[in-house]
Amino acid sequence: MLEVQEAKKPFVRKLLRWGRANQRDFPWRHERDPFRVLVAEVLLQRSRGVTVAKVYEQLFGRWPDAAALAAADVEAIRDVIRPLGLTRRAEQLQKLASQVVGLGGVPRSAEDMLRFSGVGRYAASATASAVFQQRQPTVDGTSARVYRRYFGLHGDRDAQVDDEVWELVAAAMPSVGTREWNWAVLDLAAQICLPKVPRCPECPLQTDCFVGRSRTLVSETPKT
Repeated sequence: MLEVQEAKKPFVRKLLRWGRANQRDFPWRHERDPFRVLVAEVLLQRSRGVTVAKVYEQLFGRWPDAAALAAADVEAIRDVIRPLGLTRRAEQLQKLASQVVGLGGVPRSAEDMLRFSGVGRYAASATASAVFQQRQPTVDGTSARVYRRYFGLHGDRDAQVDDEVWELVAAAMPSVGTREWNWAVLDLAAQICLPKVPRCPECPLQTDCFVGRSRTLVSETPKT
């Protein structure tokens, strides 16, 4: 495993530069309404961004705020989010909206957001980072892949996001610009650091990445 502080500088510098040039465009990335961003993060759980983007636009085109969504018919919500495949989220979304209305808005604290229906650690941290510009580590199975590979943390276990990974992310992320940083990690995982066949030669981190360097050494080893 790479030493975090020693490997952090090139990790941050190169990935932020790559992220600015290759950032994916999603509607919630232009949004400053914490409720809408929080809903997007809930919808993104086990769903692709491209699919969520279409549902997101339809959902808020029909119910523009928490009050409207709280008063909506659950079956109507279910019809809109059906393309995501997890229609039980309709009840979660309505309950979340009702809780936000009752509280008078979305709190700034990620910890407080965890009290809402269907909101987990990642969704709360991602919302606090994106809307309130807080230095919040955000890690799920996708972004964890980048951290695990770069630092060589216990191989390449995509699905496992434990406290060790969260601690690593908190130590490795920059002190400023964390919203753009969190997006850059996700975008790299989606476009280059793929699950089964990572495109290491195209990765801006290859020469510094634990796995990237290992793959380079293997490919350069002459056959006897």
